Amino acid sequence: MIQDKALRTSWARKMKERQERKLVRDLARQLQEGKQREREEKKRRREENLKRRLENERKAEIVQVVSRRPM
Repeated sequence: MIQDKALRTSWARKMKERQERKLVRDLARQLQEGKQREREEKKRRREENLKRRLENERKAEIVQVVSRRPM
């Protein structure tokens, strides 16, 4: 006699599969949050670099003081 699989899964198996799905979701969420933090950090560093570059350009400008002679 050949036995087929039961139509219903056991409660323990169902809870185990549910727990595994939850772990997978949590891991995926953690990965997404990590990527988001990296993107934000990269964006912040880029803005700081641009700001520093502009400040350095202003400092490097040659400024000549023009004074008026008293007549």
